[in-house]
Amino acid sequence: MPLPIERLCWVDAGHNAGLVTRYEVFHLPALFLVKDGHFFGALHTRLIHSDLVNAMGEALLRPAEELP
Repeated sequence: MPLPIERLCWVDAGHNAGLVTRYEVFHLPALFLVKDGHFFGALHTRLIHSDLVNAMGEALLRPAEELP
């Protein structure tokens, strides 16, 4: 799926409990947006191209948060 991103990282929650705890993952799958070292939080969207692109655009309009 062509997305406007440089890198997509898959994290297996079963093997990375520390990341799950740090990012407070409560539901799987979970998507988080980080751009240029700035954390824009979780993306709550369906895994459909247009929905993902729209959710990323909306997230980038929000102020960046502190990285957990």
